[in-house]
Amino acid sequence: MSLSKTDYSQIADYYDKVRPPPADVWISKIIEYGEINEKSCVLDIGCGTGRFPLSISSLKKALICSLEPSISMLKKAVEKDESRKILWVQGDGQKLPFKDNFFNCAYMTLVIHHIEGKELALKEIYRTLKKEGNCVIMTNSHCRMKRHILRYFPGVVPIDLKRFPTIPHLKSMMIKAGFRNVHYHEVSHDEELLSTDEYFDRVRKKYISTLTLLSEEEFKRGIKIFEKKVREEYGNQVRRIIGFDFIIGKK
Repeated sequence: MSLSKTDYSQIADYYDKVRPPPADVWISKIIEYGEINEKSCVLDIGCGTGRFPLSISSLKKALICSLEPSISMLKKAVEKDESRKILWVQGDGQKLPFKDNFFNCAYMTLVIHHIEGKELALKEIYRTLKKEGNCVIMTNSHCRMKRHILRYFPGVVPIDLKRFPTIPHLKSMMIKAGFRNVHYHEVSHDEELLSTDEYFDRVRKKYISTLTLLSEEEFKRGIKIFEKKVREEYGNQVRRIIGFDFIIGKK
């Protein structure tokens, strides 16, 4: 099934302005689950503007390769890399431009739903990992999406339910690709209280890719409904407890 795709070349200029920096917990979990250390060779697939690899690089002196299909997003990442320690590569996650048995860890953060050939991408990750290497995928479960505050925005949840693979299906695809000891962890982070006005501003600026897939008419109609429902439910403050699912497999 072919799904609508976000055009990141259109949002590269404002991407970092509408998304908060990755919380420390997400970085620490990737390092933990990926078993990343100073001797590791690491691949970030779909690195965007480089927020995750730059954060990991500041904590671990690993060799990091960051792959991104959008040249506009990649340019933003390179501009931020003052240390010039990361290798930035434009490429497709379904056809990794790396040799076999090269990386100790390959990870992707909220990227798997953007890839049309998911099974092919997982096979490519398996091919390029060394024996005992780890694949770490940070994603969202369907249950989590149905509970998210954006459930009040008409059209958002149905789009994401089509784009994101379920956790059981993703685990099954990883096993089929050859990974063993496939398991997952639910991880949460409390952003504490956020004013509804501040959160509305993020939504108006389309801080998640799903919002860019709505037509302008759908978005304008939906934002009015969304703001009204959120005001009724939460008042002037929202407690944002963010959760993601980490699926890990070992070669």
